[in-house]
Amino acid sequence: AGEATVKALFDKGLVNNPSDLYRLTREELLSLEGFQEKSADNLMESIEQSKQIPFQRVLFALGIRHVGETVAKKLASYFGSMQALKNAQLMELMMIDGMGERIAESVVFYFQDADNLEIVKKLEDAGCQMEMSVTETLPDKLNGKSFVVSGKFSRPRNDLKDLIDKYGGRNVGSISAKTDFVIAGDAMGPAKLKKAEKLGISIITEEDFIQMIDLD
Repeated sequence: AGEATVKALFDKGLVNNPSDLYRLTREELLSLEGFQEKSADNLMESIEQSKQIPFQRVLFALGIRHVGETVAKKLASYFGSMQALKNAQLMELMMIDGMGERIAESVVFYFQDADNLEIVKKLEDAGCQMEMSVTETLPDKLNGKSFVVSGKFSRPRNDLKDLIDKYGGRNVGSISAKTDFVIAGDAMGPAKLKKAEKLGISIITEEDFIQMIDLD
């Protein structure tokens, strides 16, 4: 859902947290000003498809403080399921490479909050992925290399990020000297492109990336 749609849903009291999206009805969407049948159908379909988003991205979407995409991937890989993560102790979390006390405390505090636990339960009841699937364990072809995905592609950007995760790479939010590759799509910002070129980072296309992981 776009920012304007989310704001409209929030303003009307239809959505207060991510789990509320799965309780929306077509009729409620059509009650929004300017919302047409096609838009309502498209959003309902997108919400349904989101139930297939991998566990690590569901975890990231919870918005736990200090838990970005990379940390969410580590937590998902280490614990394997939301249930195991909910029961994690502070010291166990701190022992994970790159976690640290601040992040560990944030995770523990999140799952001690009854409202947060209710949100997680609603997401689970809606059919969202709450554990790592077998298909997420794929050859480590990307060997920890870091990627920035920028621009528009033939497939949703999140699909590319999921492939990076599944094949052992790391998604990073911004370009830096530590970035290994930039996957550049159409309409990539010229400032980002210039920065990547200045830093000598490998700039590849969507097709280059698909060949890199040998995806048929």
